[in-house]
Amino acid sequence: MPVAPPPHSASPDLANMRRAWLSVVRTFNLCSAALTARLTPLGLHLSEHEVLVILAHTPHITQQALASRCFVAKSGISMLLKRMEAQGLVAREPDEKDGRIKRLVLTAAGSELATHVLAIQTEVLTAMADGVQADEAAQIIQLMERISAQLTALDP
Repeated sequence: MPVAPPPHSASPDLANMRRAWLSVVRTFNLCSAALTARLTPLGLHLSEHEVLVILAHTPHITQQALASRCFVAKSGISMLLKRMEAQGLVAREPDEKDGRIKRLVLTAAGSELATHVLAIQTEVLTAMADGVQADEAAQIIQLMERISAQLTALDP
């Protein structure tokens, strides 16, 4: 027996919304594949790329703050950081005001690798942006932020 769709007020055509969703998923997957192809020769995964980029832009953040910004499960961030610490890419420093808090920073090797990773990310982003006008990018941002807010509201 077919299931009736939930009622929606002023929603776009559901078929078009499905197409839009699939388009976003396909684009995300293509972006991930492009990054993965460029990171694999460096022995890096997307999750390590994400940590390097975040710490390059925001040094001295806590593990909790990193986990909230990463596309890595919070349960996996601890293991990921331990591995990156063992590789000499990340270090934990005590907070100046509260010794119980550890701040994350890139080591010299981590900073060097982050510079390389940021160049790879820029290459992929540049390819994505080719032919996209500034106003179109602004529309994408606005739509994705609105949709993200709607999805966030679904989470209890």
